[in-house]
Amino acid sequence: MTVHDFLHQTDNQARALDIQAAQEFAESCLAADPGTQEWKSMAAALTILLDDPSRGVRKAISKVLASSAHAPGHVVRCLAGDVDEVAIPILEASPILSEAELVDFLATGSDAVQSAIAGRADLPASVSAAICEVGCEAACRKLIQNTGAQVLQSSLLRIAQRFENHPDICDQLLRTRDLPLSTRYHLLMRLAENLDDHPIVLERVPEHQRQTFLSDAEDKVVLRLALEAGSEELPDFVEHLRESGKLTTRLLLRAVCCGRLRFFAAALANLGRVPLPRLCKLLLTVRRSALQAILRKAGLPLRSHQAFLLAIDIARQAEADFTYDLGLDEARMLTEALLEEMQDGALGADEDVTAFLRRFAIDVARLEARLLVKNSRIAITSAA
Repeated sequence: MTVHDFLHQTDNQARALDIQAAQEFAESCLAADPGTQEWKSMAAALTILLDDPSRGVRKAISKVLASSAHAPGHVVRCLAGDVDEVAIPILEASPILSEAELVDFLATGSDAVQSAIAGRADLPASVSAAICEVGCEAACRKLIQNTGAQVLQSSLLRIAQRFENHPDICDQLLRTRDLPLSTRYHLLMRLAENLDDHPIVLERVPEHQRQTFLSDAEDKVVLRLALEAGSEELPDFVEHLRESGKLTTRLLLRAVCCGRLRFFAAALANLGRVPLPRLCKLLLTVRRSALQAILRKAGLPLRSHQAFLLAIDIARQAEADFTYDLGLDEARMLTEALLEEMQDGALGADEDVTAFLRRFAIDVARLEARLLVKNSRIAITSAA
C-alpha cells in the first residue's frame, strides 16, 4: 500500500498496517527532504499510526525515528510518551527532545524510562542532576556507568548521599575520577563501618579487638586517599578530617610510619594554623625546641612529641623534604629506626605510643612484602 492509498482510506480497520509496512513508512519519511510534499504526506501517515492499536507497529516506527534529527517532532514526542517499550528507543537516542522535555519524562516515567534517559550519549549536566536527585537506583547506576554523560561533582555527591548504604553503587562511585576526595572518604567510611558485622570479621577478629580493627581500617582509608591526592586537594581533605574530628594523633603517627609525609605536613600546618610552604621549611630547618613549639601549637599531646621529633629527625637524615611521600622500603626503614629509638629506655618514651609504633611497623612490613610479591608476579608474567 502506498502512502497515498493509506491516507485516502475511509475505513479505520483498513488502515491497520503490519510492522514491516509501518517501518517502511518511517524510513520513507526520513528519506524525504523535510518540508516537501512527500515528507508532509509521510508525516501525516505516521501521525495516524500513532493511534494504531498494535504496540509492535508503534515500536517499529519508534526504532526507525529514534536517532534522526529530521523526524517529525510531534511524532517523536508522542512516541516518547507512549508505553515503555515504544518510548524507550526514542528516550535513549532522539536528538529532538530538549533538556526540559527529558527532565519532564524523567519525573513522571517508570524506572525503565529513567534508565533509558540515563544511558543517553552526551547527556547534559541538567538532566544528569535531575537523575541524581529523583532517579531510581537503576537509573543512577546507569548514569555512573555512562562515560558520555556530563555529571557535576555536586550531582555525584547527591547520589552518594542517597545511596550511601548501597555497597555496589558506592563501589561504582569510587571508580569515578571526578568524585571529590571528601566524598570518596565518606563513602569508604560507610563501607568500613559495614565491616563491623561482616562474617569474616565476626569469625576472625576477637570481639575485644574489633574496635581497634575498625579504627585501623579507617586510618588506612585516609592514608590511601592521601597518597592518591594531588597537592591542590590535600589541604581541603585535611580540613574536612579536622572538622569531622578524625585528625587524631594516632593517624598522624601512622602517617609518618607509612611515609605519608605530605599528609603529615598538611595536617600539622592545618592544626597549627601555619601556611603549608612555611611549615615544610620549618620541619627541615628549625631546632627541636622550635619543632616542639609547633607540635604544642597543633594541639598534639605532650606524650607523643618524642615520637614526632624523632621521626622528623630521621626524615631529615633521609633528606626528605615533606613535599613528597616515601616509598614503602623507605617508610619501613624510618619506622624501624624510630621504633629502635623509642624502645631505648633512656628516652622515657610513652608505652602507648611505642605500642602503636610496633603495630604500625608490622603493617608497613606487610605492605612492603605484598608489593614485593606483586612486582615479582608481574616480572614473571612479563618474562613469560
